[in-house]
Amino acid sequence: MLLSIVLGVIVGAMVPIQTAINSRLSKWLGAVLPASLISFAVGTAALAVAVVVTGTPVPLMATVATQPWWIWLGGICGLIFLTLNIVLLPRIGASATVILPLVGQVLGGVLIDLLGAFDTTPRALTVLRGLGAVLVVVGAVAVNLIGRRRMAVGEAHGRTHVILWVVAVLAGALMAVQTAVNGRLGQVMNSALAAALVSFVIGTVGLAVLWLISRQRIQRSGRPRGWMFSGGLLGAAFILVNAINGPLLGTGLAVSVVQFGQVSAGLALDHTGWIKVARRPVTLWRLVAAAAVLGGVLLVRFG
Repeated sequence: MLLSIVLGVIVGAMVPIQTAINSRLSKWLGAVLPASLISFAVGTAALAVAVVVTGTPVPLMATVATQPWWIWLGGICGLIFLTLNIVLLPRIGASATVILPLVGQVLGGVLIDLLGAFDTTPRALTVLRGLGAVLVVVGAVAVNLIGRRRMAVGEAHGRTHVILWVVAVLAGALMAVQTAVNGRLGQVMNSALAAALVSFVIGTVGLAVLWLISRQRIQRSGRPRGWMFSGGLLGAAFILVNAINGPLLGTGLAVSVVQFGQVSAGLALDHTGWIKVARRPVTLWRLVAAAAVLGGVLLVRFG
């Protein structure tokens, strides 16, 4: 169990790192959609290799014949989330790109639980879970407001962009939908790995179509670095570890340790400016606010 928890924190930390890497790839290519497409394609290839090596069956046709249309939405939600993150990170900073979607994920998850949407088991909103949701929202706002006047030049032009914050929260809500839909797809296919591969394939095809429609031109600047193409591998590792940890730790604990890794890595990227992320020092009060977010997540998961 300890090893699973450590791995969960590590792959959670990969999420903001993946976003920063994809953002650098986008800057080199001079276009967002091709960067997202490359990341998805690399992740798809990695998952396909894992499926072949493990001999995992992918009952695609049987699923198409028996399941509702929304069971394929996971890949669409994923491509939108990934693309928005590439756009948002250089504008609102690494920690905001992690924590604000986390708000949307928590609130979206609570709503899905209440409605029993996507064939999930309905779950009542208790006092503790409601308090947890409030803590997540308040903590996320505090993390992004504290020290905003001292923010590094170049991050959202030094101003709070409420519209971008709302977009980031909505992107997180899409991840809640993706989690519910892919969870159902994994049950139907009897394999989380098979469901992840299908989701990645749909995302890759969707991005290819969007790129053809948008006709975004690639305008490469400078020389590429090999690590710029590793974002998809980090995404595939994230999916694989979660597929393993879910049954071992339970969904609530597995998601919570991942989110701990996400918030920690987001703050670390902010503080160090690693991978060309705009620097924004981590203060004691920002750490307290981040701790409030994590505490709220735990209450929502287990309250």
